[in-house]
Amino acid sequence: METKHDLIETFLNRKMLTAPSTRKCYRVNIQNYFRELNKDMNHYFNNGNTIEDYENDLLSVYTKIHKAGKPDLSIRTYFNAVKQFMITSDKRLKDLEFWENLKGRTRGAEPESDEAIFNAADIKTILSHGNACSRALFLMLASSGRRISEVLALTPDDININVTPATINIRKGLDRNSTKTKQKTLCFISDEATESYKTWMKERDDYLRIAVTRGNHEKDANDPRIFPMSYHNALIIWRNLLMKADLVEVEQYKDKWTGKQNRRIKRNHKGERTLQHPHCLRKFYRSYLGDADMAEYLMGHGTMLTRAYRQMKPEDLAAKYSKLMPNVTIFESAPDLSGIQSEIQTLQKENTDLRRDLEKLMRKLMTQ
Repeated sequence: METKHDLIETFLNRKMLTAPSTRKCYRVNIQNYFRELNKDMNHYFNNGNTIEDYENDLLSVYTKIHKAGKPDLSIRTYFNAVKQFMITSDKRLKDLEFWENLKGRTRGAEPESDEAIFNAADIKTILSHGNACSRALFLMLASSGRRISEVLALTPDDININVTPATINIRKGLDRNSTKTKQKTLCFISDEATESYKTWMKERDDYLRIAVTRGNHEKDANDPRIFPMSYHNALIIWRNLLMKADLVEVEQYKDKWTGKQNRRIKRNHKGERTLQHPHCLRKFYRSYLGDADMAEYLMGHGTMLTRAYRQMKPEDLAAKYSKLMPNVTIFESAPDLSGIQSEIQTLQKENTDLRRDLEKLMRKLMTQ
């Protein structure tokens, strides 16, 4: 008999889920479901349960977590993992009435809390408290629009600073051997991000040499990455900058390991997310670059409307990015857009809506 861990591991492998974060999310949700039921998954699918029994169990757990205040989007994500696991274990469960009812109940669900919206002035306030490492990392994020895991995975061989603007080849993420979209793409960073990168590379080796001797986790003294740190450490750096910039509410707490008093961002409950996440830099890039379709392409998104940029020569893309670079420049002087910012945001929203409608129409025509 397979253990609980083996059952879930077998399921994840059969579904060909490779990203560690995705596997962890599925595993936690499946384990929590059976914990809520107080039933053993080892015997759950071979103890004579009827279709009605499965329906009742699903409805029971849904009622419980809904009454507890779990957001609809979280409920949908939770039950998606449960659904895939149950179908893999018993194909009959694919057509349960519960799935259709849940789909209707959570249709249009959005996050309970929106991430913060940053402009260049906000980012400048945050990074004014940074050092060479944090400035280089977050300026590269803000001016490229890439995912933090992709930038943390970069090595010096991936970036070409001998051209203007500096070019980056995105090959993989921090915890996977490819990008999220499975495609290798290029992007650019601003001149100020390039200068910050050069400054950081002068200090990087000393940083790594010291980091290897600190902490309880073993570190690779030969780590080839530009930023030899974990995703968790990058988040700690970011949160410390937020606290120094007085952009978040802070509370004192006693470290259970050292007994020392430390500061941290205050949360109203254990599951509350920090709204000022590094992902906000990606949203900043998308909103302020000045060309929505080009931003989508350089961010690594692939849509029908970005196809034109995939067919452009890199030097032409670079020239176009150079013209828009001031819009994602943080410390160097940028054009004053305050007088037309409201109009720009309105036009961007209208453009986004039109592009969404056009993509739906194009998909419909392609299926006819």
